[in-house]
Order: sequence, then structure tokens, then C-alpha cells
Amino acid sequence: MNVVSHRGFTLVELMITVAIMAIIAAIALPSYQGYIQSTYFNQAVLDAKACSLAVERYYTNNFTYVGAGSSCNSASPTEGEQKYTISVVSVAATTYAVIAEPVTGSCDDSCVRIALDGTQMVY
Repeated sequence: MNVVSHRGFTLVELMITVAIMAIIAAIALPSYQGYIQSTYFNQAVLDAKACSLAVERYYTNNFTYVGAGSSCNSASPTEGEQKYTISVVSVAATTYAVIAEPVTGSCDDSCVRIALDGTQMVY
């Protein structure tokens, strides 16, 4: 008598595995996307601070902040797809502010403003 033994997975076992993977993906994907957005925001803050330093360097050479906006890179991140725009606003002879705003969408606690005195405001 020949007994043939088949080994493998049943369709039910495969469907259970697919369902478990879908649940894991549904939980992990939003968390990962939040992490990525947080990383882009933190990079924009660092780029805004670097711009602020460039504006201060401009002031030490020219004794005015007027015209200092051209001393900054206007994109964040500096490599790859641009997520934030860095700009110098409220420029006068003795004051300035640097802002970082998302390229698309509204601020909703994802914009930052750095003033002359170093105060940082997230809005």
C-alpha cells in the first residue's frame, strides 16, 4: 500500500498569516509616517538655526540685517526632496526673524520662527 504524505499550508493558515501581517502593517505605518514627519520638522529647525547664524555673520560684516536673507539656503532638507522653506522675515537694520514653513499644507504646529534674541516659537 502506498501512502502519499503531502506537506504544506492550508488556505486557512495562509489567510490567517495574511490577516496578521495586515494588522501589523496597519499599526506600524502611521507610527512610521509620524516619525518621518517629526524628523523633517527637526531638520527644518536645525536649518532655521543655521540660517540664523548666517544672518548674524552677515550682520558682523555689514552692521545691518537688511539684505541678510540672501545668506541663507531656502530649502530644508538641503539634499533630496524639499519639505520646508526657510526664509528671513521682518528684516530691519537692527532686527530679523527666520521662519521655516512646510512646502505643502498648513502649519498646524509644524512651523517654527526664530527671532533675533534666539527665542523659538512653534506655531
